[in-house]
Amino acid sequence: MSGKTIETVGTITKKELLASVKNEMYTNKLVLENQEPYPGYHGTTIPGKLESDSLFALTRLQYNDERLFRAIEAVKKSSPQTFDGAAGTVTFQNKGITCVRFKQLPYGKVGELIKHFEQNGIEFLKEKNVSPFLSMIRIRKFFSMKEISDGIYQDSDDKEIHYLEIPVLLRWPVFEKTTMSIKYNMEDRIWDAAQTSIYYKDGLNDFVRIYDRESCVGKLIHIREKYLEAVAKL
Repeated sequence: MSGKTIETVGTITKKELLASVKNEMYTNKLVLENQEPYPGYHGTTIPGKLESDSLFALTRLQYNDERLFRAIEAVKKSSPQTFDGAAGTVTFQNKGITCVRFKQLPYGKVGELIKHFEQNGIEFLKEKNVSPFLSMIRIRKFFSMKEISDGIYQDSDDKEIHYLEIPVLLRWPVFEKTTMSIKYNMEDRIWDAAQTSIYYKDGLNDFVRIYDRESCVGKLIHIREKYLEAVAKL
């Protein structure tokens, strides 16, 4: 084990249940929130939501990542509100719509923050009532992780998140089917998985992102071995 640290940009791909926000946000723009922050996690230790885990403000135009990241950087400098922002895409009404993903942001501060983005040239869709629907979500963000075992990394900011290195990117239906098969053949099924790809200087490397409040290295090694076995059979 090298204990190496990786700091780079990449993407997370996942499927989540989204719906329009019911709480007061003081804005007339379309903001969706995840109904199940970690849909594959069925533990009893996640507290009831007082604030959303993630909010997705859908943009009117299809902005590229650089444009959104520059806007996020500018808003962080101009707004007194602290927040975690990232560029993303969600499937909405059978189309891929770009969005700004917010974390660590109280509902009541959303409207004020959106105004700052509008002052930096980002336009958003108008508010509408959206019933819960399954959406593919792709988030582009900065990753910082440290290797704790061969091919297994722990997130530097969230100790409940780990990344398991695998040799290929699985198509989403294959990834979803593989994940369900692994879970159903384990006694401990309390964990959630998503796809992650990060940029190295020589190309992309692929990982499985695992959320588990009760994880241990042995369990992570076992899960990774099962993904590697599934990949070898493709």
